[in-house]
Amino acid sequence: MDTFSLEVFHDVSSGLDFRKALGLLLNEFRLGKIADSARLLEETAIQTHLGQHIHAWDTVFPEFPKFSEKRRTLLRVYKRGRKDTYVRRLVVDALTNFNTENRIIVNPATVEGRQARFLARDLPQFEIIGSDIDARSQTIYDLVCFRSQNNYKFVQESIFEPDRSRKPAAIVFFGGCGSVSDGAIDYGLEVEAPFLIFRTCCHDNISGNVEIVRRRSIINLCYAVKNWQFAKYKKKNNGFYFTDKYHQDAYPRSKAARDLVDSGTFLQIARNAVDSDICISIINLDRAIHLQEQGYDVMYREEVFFAHRRGNAIVNSERLDDSLI
Repeated sequence: MDTFSLEVFHDVSSGLDFRKALGLLLNEFRLGKIADSARLLEETAIQTHLGQHIHAWDTVFPEFPKFSEKRRTLLRVYKRGRKDTYVRRLVVDALTNFNTENRIIVNPATVEGRQARFLARDLPQFEIIGSDIDARSQTIYDLVCFRSQNNYKFVQESIFEPDRSRKPAAIVFFGGCGSVSDGAIDYGLEVEAPFLIFRTCCHDNISGNVEIVRRRSIINLCYAVKNWQFAKYKKKNNGFYFTDKYHQDAYPRSKAARDLVDSGTFLQIARNAVDSDICISIINLDRAIHLQEQGYDVMYREEVFFAHRRGNAIVNSERLDDSLI
């Protein structure tokens, strides 16, 4: 589409059945049809069971980033920054002419704040607040890059204990490790943010998990090293990536998913997520249903989410040109 329309988004998203797709992908997992070396079985399953969702996304949003690399390879993961640029474009398209008195956008898990600063540049009418539990990356970025925006500021806080007095127009983030994504989603739900637009990552780290199924691949080895480091964070209990709020029994997140899968199986899905897009999709479909159950229309594709609260004011916004991507 040449022009983004929230009316079209709501019309198209209201017809999507995330529960059915979740059930079909759970069947694939239970049959062991995951993590095939060529990724052909997984690719076919994703295209088949999420085909309706992929087509719906293409109906509403600009062309999704294309990757020539195989799924679940280190190079493919390395290039996921292209999705962050794409997420930023979705935010700009949706918020440019959105009629709201709340002129705040919050970017939890902002790390150094690079994408948040770009948003501040592209949306000068909003105040962009980047938040993270650790300010060191922010400080280093300020010293090295000298890139600042008058409408951007950093706040040091954990996403598990956010400032709920803010009433942002949107919660946006560009990768939230494991349950950090769920903390950011629930923060948006608690403050009833009109928009939640984001990318998830590190699905193996939900439920406080730091174990993975070991397979012979470079990406598996890299994630094993990452989880060794994450285990040290968890042992210190410093709140970086883990909290008792998102323990094993907190998953699945949605009521509908709990009718289809128990928490123990969901943990096994997380431990297989390093090498399986099916497992990643199962975790994300549960999150999409959770958003639906809390009053949002939502669309999802390859770790990227766009959700808008039903009943909020709807206006059209002119899409920015393709130079954003």
